[in-house]
Amino acid sequence: MTSQPVIQHSFNSGEWAPELAGRTDIAKYHSSASLLKNWFVDYRGGARTHPGTKYILQCLDSSKIVRLIPFQASQTVSYVLEFGNQTLRFYNNGAPVLETRINITAVGLANPALITAANTYVNGDVVFISGVVGTTQLNGNYYKITNRTAANFTLTDLNGVNINATAYTAWVSGGSVQRVYTIVTPYLSTELAQLKYSQNVNLLMLNHPNYAAYQLTLITATNWTLAAITIGSTIAAPTGQAFATTQAGGTWNYAYVVTAVDVNGQESSVSGFAAGGPFLDQRATPGTNTITWSAVTGAVSYNIYAADPRQTNAVPAGAPFGFIGNVTGLTMFDSNISPDFAQGPPIVKNPFFGSGVQSSTVTAPGAYAGVTIPSVTLTGGGGTGAMAVAVAGAISVVPVAGGSGYAIGQSVFSLSASNGGAVYQVTNVGFGGNVTALSVINPGSRQSGDGTPSNAGATASSGGGTGLTITITWGINTVPITSPGSGYGAPPAVTFSSGAATATTSLGAPSAGNPTVPTFFDQRFGQLGPVSNPQLFNFSQPGSYYNFNITNPTAPDNAITGTLVSGQLNTINAAIPMPQGLIILSDKQAWLLNGGTPGLGISATQIDASSQAYNGCASNPPPIIANDNILYVQSKGSIVRDLVFNFYTQVYTGNDISVLSSHLFYGFTIDEWAWAEEPFKLVYAVRNDGIILTLTFLKEQELIAWTHRTTLGAFQSVATVTESTAAGIVDAIYVVTQRAVNGNSVQYIERVTEVFYPTGLTDAWQVDAGLQYNGASALTFTGAQHLAGLTVTGLATDNLGNVTVIAPFVMGTTQTGTFTLPAPASPATGYTKVTLGVAIPLPTIQTQQIDTGEPTIQGKRKKETGVTLKVKDALGLSMGTSLTTQIPIKDLVIGNVGSASNSIVTGLVTDNVRGILDPLWQVAGQFYITQPNPYPANILAFIPELNVGDTAK
Repeated sequence: MTSQPVIQHSFNSGEWAPELAGRTDIAKYHSSASLLKNWFVDYRGGARTHPGTKYILQCLDSSKIVRLIPFQASQTVSYVLEFGNQTLRFYNNGAPVLETRINITAVGLANPALITAANTYVNGDVVFISGVVGTTQLNGNYYKITNRTAANFTLTDLNGVNINATAYTAWVSGGSVQRVYTIVTPYLSTELAQLKYSQNVNLLMLNHPNYAAYQLTLITATNWTLAAITIGSTIAAPTGQAFATTQAGGTWNYAYVVTAVDVNGQESSVSGFAAGGPFLDQRATPGTNTITWSAVTGAVSYNIYAADPRQTNAVPAGAPFGFIGNVTGLTMFDSNISPDFAQGPPIVKNPFFGSGVQSSTVTAPGAYAGVTIPSVTLTGGGGTGAMAVAVAGAISVVPVAGGSGYAIGQSVFSLSASNGGAVYQVTNVGFGGNVTALSVINPGSRQSGDGTPSNAGATASSGGGTGLTITITWGINTVPITSPGSGYGAPPAVTFSSGAATATTSLGAPSAGNPTVPTFFDQRFGQLGPVSNPQLFNFSQPGSYYNFNITNPTAPDNAITGTLVSGQLNTINAAIPMPQGLIILSDKQAWLLNGGTPGLGISATQIDASSQAYNGCASNPPPIIANDNILYVQSKGSIVRDLVFNFYTQVYTGNDISVLSSHLFYGFTIDEWAWAEEPFKLVYAVRNDGIILTLTFLKEQELIAWTHRTTLGAFQSVATVTESTAAGIVDAIYVVTQRAVNGNSVQYIERVTEVFYPTGLTDAWQVDAGLQYNGASALTFTGAQHLAGLTVTGLATDNLGNVTVIAPFVMGTTQTGTFTLPAPASPATGYTKVTLGVAIPLPTIQTQQIDTGEPTIQGKRKKETGVTLKVKDALGLSMGTSLTTQIPIKDLVIGNVGSASNSIVTGLVTDNVRGILDPLWQVAGQFYITQPNPYPANILAFIPELNVGDTAK
């Protein structure tokens, strides 16, 4: 019987679900495998063994949940953030960020080891020690500190076991300590899964349903700040406003407000009133009103708004104001400018968490004569951010020098502009028109921070009289709220910095609650899905990320508030900016938010949310952007879908991209995932059972291939950031793994290593939680404390360049992590490079049930006598029809002569290789390929030599 070779060209369809075993009619069947465990599909078609991981550091508290979040400020500046239980640590280029060194001045060889160094540390801090001369056993290791004083501290290992230095070498000199940089966060470990984020260069916005929004800011590598976002304009409102006029006394009252404008065009909240009157009507009688104010830090100009003059009475709070001009100085002249009420001043708005302070009521005005009007603070009530000012009016006036020539009924006003434009009436005169009493007919307006009044000259608004000076007593008449703040459960108390005035506050209606989804879109900061109204969205003013103020009437650059309108409640779970607009993913469907047509920007006067695909998105993990595709986990079960814009239908549509590997998802959840575009176009998805699913995704090549990755323990979290390596610029993959080590359950931060072999086999890293020595020839090595009690293996390169597999052995439990390898074969004397860690669980491929097309050979007995593999950078593979009958492929054994190359195998092989299978007849026609050694391999294709039985004679 003649053997017929049958080729499988690639593994482009990944690991197929068993339920699809009969679907040989689907073309993708012929580029799939029944099992791809600890292999991933290369985007060029081959199946590669998963690389190992490098141990970086043990998590700060291994008993608590840890979450990794990427921080990519630019292509060259990236950090992985380790969120723990109210803690945050930072990793850069495969190492934790360390603080500035402090010098060690002595080492005490005690139990525990005593380090003398002036410090400001805290018990429990993790530190790194290096450069010690003499007590070198301490070098290159991380410790926790205990018994800390300003002059010294003792050491434990990362699990709290004292470092016993009684047998260490005596300290000679030198050494330094560096603390692992750590900051405090409000987030408990049990809350980390609900944390969502959006980045803008050096700012990372963090949302959580239990907290107000926070901003994480990168200043330097060891200077990060985390603070609750303060909603409102970031430029202060003007103060010290005053009113003066050239008009004579009359019956009309004027009022103006001023705002400051910063370099980005952001406008502050309004000042208090600059008011005056009664005077003549400047619309009928020529005259000029002059408004002045104090400079505001950061202001490049000021906008001035005027109310329509009011006859008889002062302009009331809440009156409409219209724009009359913008100036760069501190003075505005109004000679009958008509206010533009189509451009109103800002209305302060905080749409988030809890209630803000809406108003205040003065319950006692107090009496302030010859003193500055007091400042105001709002305290208590459980919230933050509310601010107010005190606005006073004249309540009484007495003559200091009565002057002469005045008449009863005459109106007079203060010559001092700082006295707020109050107007008084003479109520009694003595001999020669000497004023003996006055009353207040217009109280004017003075505000917190205005200058201290003194005895002021006064002049008559009509009629004669000279020489009158007066003392004015002011009383607080209003306390305008300049910022409502947020989060108040009860009205805050009003405290005046001086005097006997009192006031109370009132809260507005509770707002929508803590936003849960942050995003940046169209130069606006979006805060979406608040707790109590999950289909609501809010966007800031353009370029002013914390300013949610509006105007009346609405202007295009106002902040935006809107709600998704649908037959069912939509809980917003994610928002992704795309060229056609903002994709909002809810638990029910996808929405496209734009200005009405794809690509048109949004404004407060032009915004549209249109429904797209009707497959809801899970709250976690966040969607992945792969080129122009959005990948997300469906809310109904762990189904992974893509979403992409269809230029023909002008809507976003997508497909289930997990259907061919549904067995990897059904009954499980995807807790976290990350996209590593380069070099292999991979998604790493952490399943709730600690297994990682890997997806090779290259949509333009129709390559969608799932495999799975295991380890000795369980994967807990994953994140990717772009880093520059010897292999080039790559998307580095960081994971949190949970392992049982030396009787402890620990969590490690590890980094997936590069698939890069510039000098051959010695560069391979096919072990997990590994460490690597690269230096002078040696047999004894240190630093493997994190592997204590585990069975380890790896590769060792001797000083003649020969690479051998380290025979598995159990790592000792010394505090220095010391281990000794057997001497290499003579004449080599030691090892210059050692890569050691725990073995990756047996990487295994099981081929599909073989099918050659019609007429089918399914159901017929088959025998595969041998298999030719096309391999790249491979060594050490085994093959068999079952896992118990595996034998090494001889062409991939060092020292053998390759069948195709006819040369001795000395390292990684790139060629055709042939292996023999156990000659058993079977119906399925499947076989296994395994990698029992810590070697890499890349199988490009395989060609079994097939004999088919049960044929007609």
